[in-house]
Amino acid sequence: MLKNLLSLFMIQGAGYVLPLITLPYLVRVLGPGEYGVLGFSLAFTQYFTLLVQYGFDLSATNKIAIHKEDKTLVSQMFWGVMLCKTVLVFLGILLMAVILPLTPKLTGYYTAIIASYTSVIGTAYTPSWLFQGKEKMGWMAIANLSAKIVVIPFIFIFVTSSADTWLVALLTGCGFILGALLSFHRIRQEGWIEWSLPSRAQIKELIHDGRYIFISNIAGNLYVNSIPVFLGFATEPAIVGFYVAADRIRQAVQGLMGPVTTVFYPRISSLMSTDEKKGLRMIRRLLLGQSAAALLAVLSLMILSHEIINLLYGERYRQSALILTLLAPLILFISTSTVLGVQGMLIIGMRKHFSLILWSGAIFNTAIIFPLIRLAGGAGAAVSVLLTEALVACLIASRTQFIWRRF
Repeated sequence: MLKNLLSLFMIQGAGYVLPLITLPYLVRVLGPGEYGVLGFSLAFTQYFTLLVQYGFDLSATNKIAIHKEDKTLVSQMFWGVMLCKTVLVFLGILLMAVILPLTPKLTGYYTAIIASYTSVIGTAYTPSWLFQGKEKMGWMAIANLSAKIVVIPFIFIFVTSSADTWLVALLTGCGFILGALLSFHRIRQEGWIEWSLPSRAQIKELIHDGRYIFISNIAGNLYVNSIPVFLGFATEPAIVGFYVAADRIRQAVQGLMGPVTTVFYPRISSLMSTDEKKGLRMIRRLLLGQSAAALLAVLSLMILSHEIINLLYGERYRQSALILTLLAPLILFISTSTVLGVQGMLIIGMRKHFSLILWSGAIFNTAIIFPLIRLAGGAGAAVSVLLTEALVACLIASRTQFIWRRF
């Protein structure tokens, strides 16, 4: 597991650093307004990404981790998930074809939104859940990293003005699609999958197992990833651009925590099915270690926010510095919620409780975000997310006290 974790840190770390190579270039070439259009479009299509992912990325991972040596069962789950995702991809296209013409506010975003749907397709067919369940995420990370490296030169070559916003979205999506293709190539090389048609009962079980995770993901999206969409409807694109520029940095740092969750999830899933005491002990150690790293990252971003924004984006984006300062504590809150919620509540079977907590956060955020946006623009949106994530982390912590009591 340590080897898998270290390799994933190196590869995924590079994967989050690489976008920072193009980010300063894009924010300058596109400008705050068009960069805001890009951020809005990518956030808007995130709803469709949630649809095609359903809850499979966690529910299927859990089952594969437990039955990873049963090639027939794993193959049936693989083809079952792919079938469901194909249906959801086409459903998303139909929904978009209905929503766009009926929403006048989206008129200026049409081209960028349609180009961004390539990211939805790439994400749908990226079998990260299979690699995660097999505890082979290093190969998955290599595929994604390779795809991002291939795309970078095309951004510098072809994106030359603010009129190329749609092209950035398209190239980003092509990177996801290429990553998915490389992943399929690796699966074929490893011989993990054979053709084994899943039964109707197995497909129903997949849908049933993922439903609470899907509902939880929708709630989480409403108070984190939807903020650029809310800002886009309530303000002008430039404000969205300032917010997204700051949040990209927060996301990059947050993403460095991702390998830990990715590697530990299947191992904890397996342990909880055989030795609950050891599984709970691993959750506690993971929480302590990740919280310490997250706190260090938070303090660094808050202290250096102005210097970071000026270095990456220039004086034109100085409004993003305050937003980054306000968003930085999310790293700690989200890390805590992820460990206790995903590694704890979901694995133990508290899916309904987890979903209810996230929906409580979504309702709370919806109630406060628009007044805060009217009051302080992008900074107000950042405050709403900060308060919501703090609330969610506290609620999850209160529901998972058993992790400490059972030792």
